[in-house]
Amino acid sequence: MNRITLSFLFLLLFGGALQAQNKKELIAQVNSLNAELESTKEELLESKKNEKISAARADSFESQLQGLQENNATLLTNLNNITAQSNNKLDNLGGVMESLRKKEAELKFINDALTSNDSISLLVLTNFKQTLGENANIKVERGSVIVIMDNATLFGANPNNTKLEAGATESLGKIAGVIKANPDMAVTLEFRADDTLSGDIVYGKAASVTAFIGNTADVKAGRIAVSRKTDLSNSLYIKLHPDFNLFYLNLRQNMKK
Repeated sequence: MNRITLSFLFLLLFGGALQAQNKKELIAQVNSLNAELESTKEELLESKKNEKISAARADSFESQLQGLQENNATLLTNLNNITAQSNNKLDNLGGVMESLRKKEAELKFINDALTSNDSISLLVLTNFKQTLGENANIKVERGSVIVIMDNATLFGANPNNTKLEAGATESLGKIAGVIKANPDMAVTLEFRADDTLSGDIVYGKAASVTAFIGNTADVKAGRIAVSRKTDLSNSLYIKLHPDFNLFYLNLRQNMKK
């Protein structure tokens, strides 16, 4: 009986110890699980926090990307505008260069023509001096070579006379020869006398000189112009000068090219 009781007590004590040990283990497990749960919660919270941060960064990156795309589109538009403006400027520059080329050609034509006229005028002056002698009254004025002859020598003492004196024909013949030798030069007869001399007398004198030169040197009357200037020199200015009408006609034709 006592042995049984002791055995029962032993079993009871052993069972209580075992139960206490199991309880401690369960409590330890529970504590471990609670610790893991807290750690998991913290990790979850950290994950959620990181997710929010990542989402915010993604939104920021998306906004930046959109801004960059808009800036890129703006820059591309500006580049196209600049390219178009550059093309327009190049076209305008091409037009300016073409205009300058034409102006340069026109200036060259004028310069060449003036140089040629100066050379011809010098040649005419030399011809007159060789033909009429160094004592002849000759001058150059504004591109014109001028031979000055006294009206009394040409038409006599009577101012109303329109017929040439016999002694005048020799000098006029030499002048006519120089005129014939320079067919590109125009001729102007400028009569200078006081205002008492009538226009009919002046143009009568001009007709005589024109007819003599025309018959002597086969010069057409249309090549010779007549003018009058009132002064007291009582002289005839026979001018050889460039044909300015032909010069301006050639200039206009050259400008059309």
